[in-house]
Amino acid sequence: MFSIDLNGLISTIATAIAAIVAIVGGFLFSRLLTLSSEKNGFVRRIKELESDLLFRNKQSENISDWLLWEDAKDFIRENGKEIIFNDANFEEIINPHVSPYRTADEYRPYIQKLVEVKTDFFKFAEQLLHDEEYPEDFDDFYKIIKPAYLDRRYYYETIFDLFDNASSRSFPTMRISIPNISNIPTNGNEYRAKILERDRLDGEIKNIEYQIAVQKKSLVTYGKPDGLWLGLLVIVYACIVGVIWPVTLLPYPQKVYNDMLTKWVLFGWFFSALLAIFVYLGWSTYRLIRK
Repeated sequence: MFSIDLNGLISTIATAIAAIVAIVGGFLFSRLLTLSSEKNGFVRRIKELESDLLFRNKQSENISDWLLWEDAKDFIRENGKEIIFNDANFEEIINPHVSPYRTADEYRPYIQKLVEVKTDFFKFAEQLLHDEEYPEDFDDFYKIIKPAYLDRRYYYETIFDLFDNASSRSFPTMRISIPNISNIPTNGNEYRAKILERDRLDGEIKNIEYQIAVQKKSLVTYGKPDGLWLGLLVIVYACIVGVIWPVTLLPYPQKVYNDMLTKWVLFGWFFSALLAIFVYLGWSTYRLIRK
């Protein structure tokens, strides 16, 4: 049998494939680090945008609540006497031409509070009128009574003004004529400024939502990188056929195997590993240039 010392060939093949695998592995590892860094950048940016969006939404909600409260106060000033003294249905009072952007459902919580305060107010007013101790000033009135709703001072004051402007301070058990106090001015400049501020915030919110959508779309793309799994398979294949299997033959025993056949098998695995690595590199380069 023809005998060949293959120890040197096996060592050379294993060393060459190991070196190439180290280079390709370093390339893949570098790409993974880059992708991970960029992905973390997208995640941080999304969190920042979502935090900013939450803050802007809160600002917009606060301004919207303020505007609704101002509109509700105007509505109560204009229609308070009908609602308080004549038990009018506020839903029938709402003029869609005057206030087309406010609905009965938006005003309902405020009118409900007004009605609840009305009952509490009349209880104290009747007692004070009976004792002839009804004060001229609202602050004095508010100090005397023990309101059931401590957070509704505005409603008590509104009813007090209406009641104080009545033609008689007798307890209102029937329809009475009360001067219209709807001419109490509101801060028109502040109101307009709030509307502009809310519109600006709404525009910023839409812009932030668009940015979040774009960032999330990019994040999905980075979450599915092309070629990394294929590169890992190529490295594993090259390590098995070019390093692990040849090393298991060391030290190579002479006159045990068919040395010529073994040599060509080693060359075959070596060239297949090289082919797999360079095909992968060529394919990756092509996709990179194509993009």
